[in-house]
Amino acid sequence: MPLILYSQYIAYPDGSPASEIEIPVLLLGGNQLIPLFSNKAGTTPVANPVTTDVDGLISAYAAPGALTAELAGTFFHFPVDSTETDPAWPGTFIHTQVSAATVWTVAHHFGVEPSVTVLVDDDAVEAAVSHTDDETLTITFGASTTGVAYLRR
Repeated sequence: MPLILYSQYIAYPDGSPASEIEIPVLLLGGNQLIPLFSNKAGTTPVANPVTTDVDGLISAYAAPGALTAELAGTFFHFPVDSTETDPAWPGTFIHTQVSAATVWTVAHHFGVEPSVTVLVDDDAVEAAVSHTDDETLTITFGASTTGVAYLRR
């Protein structure tokens, strides 16, 4: 799976750049530091917490997802760098199954096994979830059905 280039300027509440300070980078909604890299191939790790540059900029490669950092009570969400050409998936992937089937195959491209919530007729239901690999899963039901699956990293 290709890594994605993320960049974000970090500033103090008064607007001044957070120059040369360490900032932890996390998945949105998570509390674990994520692996960061200085190159797209992911062969050169970057320390996390990461140190901002003199202008308060953090740039690093990471697996696709919604990244965030916090400084003095302000949360900063990392957008994908405008030069990035690979697709970046958000922290939640929504699969809508419009044709009834007993097995739904979902290609989510998260690179990890996500948690899955399945809704049929707007009600949460139990279904057998099998992670084929880190980018695909299947959801199996006792009868053909349609609905929506919410996948979260």
